[in-house]
Amino acid sequence: MAASRDLADKSIQAAIAAIEVYNKPNFSYREEAFSLLMANAWELLLKAKWTMDHGEEIESLYETVSDSTGSKIPKTNRSGNPLSFGINYLASRLVGDRNSGLERECYDNISALVEIRDNAAHFFIKDIYLGRRILEIGTASLRNYMQLAGEWFQLDLSAYNFFLMPISFYHGFEAAEPISRSHYAPQVQKLLEFLDKIEAQDTDPGSKQHVSLRLETKLVRAKDASAVAFRWTEDPSAPALTVREEDVRKNYPMTYKALTDALINRYSNFSQNAEYHRLRKLFEKEKKYSIVRILDPALNPKSPSQRFYNANILREFDKHYHLRKKSA
Repeated sequence: MAASRDLADKSIQAAIAAIEVYNKPNFSYREEAFSLLMANAWELLLKAKWTMDHGEEIESLYETVSDSTGSKIPKTNRSGNPLSFGINYLASRLVGDRNSGLERECYDNISALVEIRDNAAHFFIKDIYLGRRILEIGTASLRNYMQLAGEWFQLDLSAYNFFLMPISFYHGFEAAEPISRSHYAPQVQKLLEFLDKIEAQDTDPGSKQHVSLRLETKLVRAKDASAVAFRWTEDPSAPALTVREEDVRKNYPMTYKALTDALINRYSNFSQNAEYHRLRKLFEKEKKYSIVRILDPALNPKSPSQRFYNANILREFDKHYHLRKKSA
């Protein structure tokens, strides 16, 4: 197995562990444990991406120092093993790479998650409001993680029952910010100020990644006319998921042009020729990879339609083209 794929698989296990810990009932250490495990999942995923981009050379992850002759050698830890780059360094390098797919909002979210992890020891007073703030960072972190894990390694996380954070049934007044933060420890007050500042930077409406996401619970009747039936599988015995029509685009965000541009950037031997169109039309037969959507279903059911693609279609193209390799 390639080193990058091994790291990616370990990353998924860390993310699953983070979700399992958070979902445990009556577990008072949930936010602290989640931030520790989710930060570890991100670090492993970033290391996997870095290794893949550097020709599967695991040595590309090592920090280096100069020896007595001026040559670069790996920096080692107390046991003599090479030290690898950490989450902050890798995230900063990837967000600076325009082709990596890691956006500024995702970078800020990772920074917030790491800050929560590093301050977890100071959570002496932990109420619903602080829990809600961490929930919002964690929800966005999982969403960003799922997107990039799919784009980078074509991982279908549905196979792991990779659910987002549990739905919150907190009432609005229970999760509202307290009038004063003075009852928090000074370290927690500083953390909240840091989160305020970093969340304020999430202003790009076109970004697919986010610093934080708020969960809002809304209960509607099962026959709500504003909802449509949406089934991910062809298996008629599988449980159905009801989502609003506008949410469908979130799962199929790529237009034909966006798909083609992604393939051009992704492969070294890609060409918009007859073979590409043959493969594309073959994959379009699978609803999990492509759907045709009416552009304005609310106002005009007879409006023109357009085809959209799920990012997992890249996984099929990977079987026919060569991924680009970046130089170290």
